[in-house]
Formats: sequence, C-alpha cells, structure tokens
Amino acid sequence: KYAENPPKKYQDVYPLNFGTSDREGLWQEMLRIFLFWIDKGVTTFRVDNPHTKPVAFWEWVIGQVHLQHPGVIFLAEAFTKPKMMRLLAKAGYAQSYTYFTWRNTKEELTEYVSELTSGPMKEYFTGNFFANTPDILPPILQVGGRPAFIMRAVLAATLSSVYGIYSGYELCENAAIPGKEEYLDSEKYEIKVRNWRSPGNIVDIITR
Repeated sequence: KYAENPPKKYQDVYPLNFGTSDREGLWQEMLRIFLFWIDKGVTTFRVDNPHTKPVAFWEWVIGQVHLQHPGVIFLAEAFTKPKMMRLLAKAGYAQSYTYFTWRNTKEELTEYVSELTSGPMKEYFTGNFFANTPDILPPILQVGGRPAFIMRAVLAATLSSVYGIYSGYELCENAAIPGKEEYLDSEKYEIKVRNWRSPGNIVDIITR
C-alpha cells in the first residue's frame, strides 16, 4: 500500500490510516511531529495533498499549533475541486496552491483573479501563484521559452501577494517528458548542480 492522488502514485510514501480506531492517538502524534519541527526552526509547512485527509483533522491540528505558535504558516498543495480548496482555507490553511499554473489567456486570468479577489473568497483564501512546481512543468513554459518564463514570473508576482517558483525556473529549464507536464530530468530523482549565471538566465529579472 502506498499513497495515491489519482492519477499520481507515490510509491515511496506510506499512507497514514486516518480511519483508525485510535483517532485521538494519531492526531496527537501528528501534532507532536509538527511541534517537533517548529522547535527546530520550521515556520512554514507545505502540505502535499491535504484534501486527501479529513478537514476536521486540519482544523484541529492547525488550531492547536496556532495556540502555541500563531505565526506558523500552513500552505495547502491541493489541486482539487474549488469547494475543497475553500474548506481547507477555512480550516486554517493560510495559503493555497491555485489554478494560476493553467490560466494563460487574458480572459482566463481576468476571470480567475476576479474570482479570488472580488467574491467571498477574498475574506479567507490567499492564493499562492506558483509559475511551476516540482511536479508540474506547464505547457506554456515548455513551448514559450525564455519570454514565457519572464511573463509568467511577472504575472505571478503582480497578480497575487504571494507567488512561487521551483528551483531551475531562473534558468528557464523546460525539458519535459514527451506528452506530459513533468520534468524530463526531475530533481526528485537526481541531484542537480546548477550554474546560476548560465547564458539566458533570468536571475536579474526575478531579483529586481
């Protein structure tokens, strides 16, 4: 048995059984783990696929953490249905991944940003605009080259109060597995050594 979020499979991750009869024991142990890392200096937790775990658990554990450490940030890596994304935000997630990664045209961006900033979501949902992620190399970056990397970074940084880029973005790395939104030479499976001043980099643009 391994963790899954169809169609993705995480065969190196052992899934916790949130349906256990010892729910209290599991929840308390998860709280202990969060507090352990906070004591080591961690102030932000990016939680992978939080929508596959009970919302009630997140509401409880984030609340318990904030009783002792109100400044700790929980970021939901949840590419899921909008209703679930809203529930996670209300449960305590200060930031969330968004669909910005796949919104490219003026019409798509206008509609999506308006949804996040003009409706009820603006009161509790903070969308983190990631231009790429360790798992996702969007088509626009695969085919658009350096201009697309610059454009998407500027859009992400100006359309949201928080944005993110994955390591290698500064070098416009866009080699993909054919037919997929995945990196060909993924850092998930190998150690990468980068020259941050290699020709064509956009480091100066990003760090302005």
